Amino acid sequence: MYDLPALREEFPVLSRCIYLDSASTSQTPRCAVEAMNSYFFDYAANHGRGAHHLARRTTGEYERTRRLLGEFLGVPEGNLVFTKNTTEAINLVARGICWQKGDEILTTDLEHHSNLVPWLALREQGVRVKILRQKNGYVTAEDLKEALSPATRLVAVNHVTNVLGTVQPVEEFARISHDQGVPILLDAAQSAGHMPLPPGKIFDYLALPGHKGLLGPQGTGALFISDPDSLAATCFGGGIVEEVTLDQFTLLPCPARFEPGTPNIPGVIGLGAAIDLVNRLTVRSVHGHETALGDLLRNGLMDIPGVTVYSPSRSTVISFNVASKKPDEVALLLDQKAGICVRSGMHCAQPLTTSLSPLGTVRASIGCYTTPEEIEALVGSVREIAG
Repeated sequence: MYDLPALREEFPVLSRCIYLDSASTSQTPRCAVEAMNSYFFDYAANHGRGAHHLARRTTGEYERTRRLLGEFLGVPEGNLVFTKNTTEAINLVARGICWQKGDEILTTDLEHHSNLVPWLALREQGVRVKILRQKNGYVTAEDLKEALSPATRLVAVNHVTNVLGTVQPVEEFARISHDQGVPILLDAAQSAGHMPLPPGKIFDYLALPGHKGLLGPQGTGALFISDPDSLAATCFGGGIVEEVTLDQFTLLPCPARFEPGTPNIPGVIGLGAAIDLVNRLTVRSVHGHETALGDLLRNGLMDIPGVTVYSPSRSTVISFNVASKKPDEVALLLDQKAGICVRSGMHCAQPLTTSLSPLGTVRASIGCYTTPEEIEALVGSVREIAG
């Protein structure tokens, strides 16, 4: 295990509140902020657009993060495209595949809106969306196998649900999909940095954020594309072309062809520093720490009369409700009475959340910097609210 008090020094805000909303966004460590400051103050220039020393330094630092992320995921760095978040990464796939009328997408009712709405929008093009139904927070390999058909063009599933914290058997999903010749997209928004991942290269597309388990700044994310020729470019401009005349243009290979214009240079450089920190902690240690605290929280809440807990054991995302109180009311009371920051409402996963409670849930999500004392404070405060 890592030195938790030393780690918390990287996050000054933790001395002023109890932050239990890491499933929405992590806090950003000092090392990432300092790396971004260094970019702005020491060598700021554009990426890939100059021969002078500032441009060379900028490009080198930016591409260092791509290399670090490739090693982290176990994928070729040249197949990694930087995006501003998981949502943009998934939309690159949704808009980049050349769909035909009658094509079918398989997804689940466990998905965040980012891995549901882009597929639903394709219905306007005659694409069918088949929704696999969850049971107790899980979709089984058998469910997927039965749902696959000759029309299936893509399987799109999350690794960990952002409402319940349940972990789906995605390696088995990938095997089943590939046995039928169907590519698979993995939404790793809630797993990357929080738990050991399957080898990224077993997925055709892997989308992830920089600002959650990887501890990077907001506005960062990435998409791994196993076969870049499977996607068409959907946004055009500078930085993605090899040659341009007034009549035609030739695109550069991946990743450049999917990264038009000036990117979020400081954010990506900050993400690299954050990945360095996660690597020092080790994902295995983070996972052990977070799951232990998740069980501590779940068990504590389940002992309180009038509290309903929806998440299973081993979850690090705990959804619950207090009888006779709205989720937003509980969240506001926790903030006002104890400075505890939790999420409330639908969590951008309305189909799943409304199946648990029509008004949504209260959600506490654990980070690598969370302490047992903070968990005990939340349980004690919920006990007081429940009366």
